[in-house]
Amino acid sequence: MQKQKNKERGITLVALVVTIIVLIILASVSIAMLVGENGIITQAQRAAQETEIKGDEEKIRLAMAAAQIASNGSSNIEKDDLEIALLENGTKSIVVDNEDGTRNIIFLDSKKIYKLNSDDSIEDTNSDFDSIYVAPDSQDDARNEGVIGIGTDGQPVDMDLWEYTLLEDEELGKVGTYGLNDKEALDSSGDSGRSAGYLGGYTEEGKIIGTIPAYISMDNGNTYTEVTSLAHTFYDCDSLVIAPEIPSTTINMGVTFYMCSKLTTASDVPGLVTHMEYTFSDCEQLKSMPKIGEKVEVFDGTFQHCVTLTTITPLPNNITSMRGTFLGCLALEVAPEIPINVIKLNNTFQGCTSLQKAPSIIPDKVDNMQSTFQGCTSLITPPSLIPASIKNLRYTFSDCQKISGTIRIDAEPEVYDNCFGSAATSPGAQLIVIGNSSILDDIINTKSTNSNIIYE
Repeated sequence: MQKQKNKERGITLVALVVTIIVLIILASVSIAMLVGENGIITQAQRAAQETEIKGDEEKIRLAMAAAQIASNGSSNIEKDDLEIALLENGTKSIVVDNEDGTRNIIFLDSKKIYKLNSDDSIEDTNSDFDSIYVAPDSQDDARNEGVIGIGTDGQPVDMDLWEYTLLEDEELGKVGTYGLNDKEALDSSGDSGRSAGYLGGYTEEGKIIGTIPAYISMDNGNTYTEVTSLAHTFYDCDSLVIAPEIPSTTINMGVTFYMCSKLTTASDVPGLVTHMEYTFSDCEQLKSMPKIGEKVEVFDGTFQHCVTLTTITPLPNNITSMRGTFLGCLALEVAPEIPINVIKLNNTFQGCTSLQKAPSIIPDKVDNMQSTFQGCTSLITPPSLIPASIKNLRYTFSDCQKISGTIRIDAEPEVYDNCFGSAATSPGAQLIVIGNSSILDDIINTKSTNSNIIYE
């Protein structure tokens, strides 16, 4: 009887061992099926990664199409246009042009770097994003603990060289984004007593150290927020000669380079910028205007007192205000055409003593032309039309001694004193004024009687 019990116990132990072995084998197979090289979890992760990559590729292709439309169908897509198209679709990115004609497109949210080849094919570079985008060793200011800035060249920026403020006031810019200055200086309505947001030095060529940060992370790179305001960022930086590339994320460039007296080269203005009041005011060595982005609206005093400015670029039609834009530009000889949506033209070309040719017409939304051409002593060719919308013609052509040709005035201005004061006084000058204005005679003769000005 005892042997039988032992035998039964032995069989039970053997069965248990066998069962355990079988379970181990099954577990091993199951684990391999789940997490092995071709396991279910591994395949699911791979599929998820492939889906993410395909999604990112689709975002790039859609952005390329949008950027191509923005550039009037040109196959040569500007990097800024591509960045803007991606950002407008909710993708924070930096586009970097490589020497071999390819481009790297850095996705800051998904932490992927893609290569856009010259044949428009897209590759995942499999770069270790987190090892690349860390704060540089030179950054040791306590205020920048955990802060990472990504510059316009796609490289980390030493944030010790920059002031920056999270914008919480709509009057300063887009709430929830960054401005590169302290809160007081980010008020672009002020014109003096401000500080520069750039705290670094300059190269021998007169360039800043590194590039402007386009995105800033406050949590060691987990999330990134765009920089949208450059108000007073380079205020009175008298060692700056060549302006840095402007981030495509920028919206406000008010007073950005104000009083940079040695600045000779300006960077193109990106397509999201809306405000450019006094951006290059008092940049005495600036000879050429940069390309101006299509969304700029406020253009007051932008090139005021740029005394050597001679070369101009077309102005976008979104501009509504040009008060004092070119005031005191002593070397400017030919005025740009005025955008169709401009309302304010007071003091726009005042004191441009070399200006010979005015814009051909004044758009029919303009209501203020006070002192627009006052003191333009070399002006010969006036606008052909002053529209009915004008309410103020005070001092408009005052001291335009050489003005000649024909000008049509349809306006019924409320104020017009000295509109043509001391105008057409040079030998050989003759101005013929025509139009439907019921007070044409008064406009011409107020405070000045000049036989060289006649009206029909």
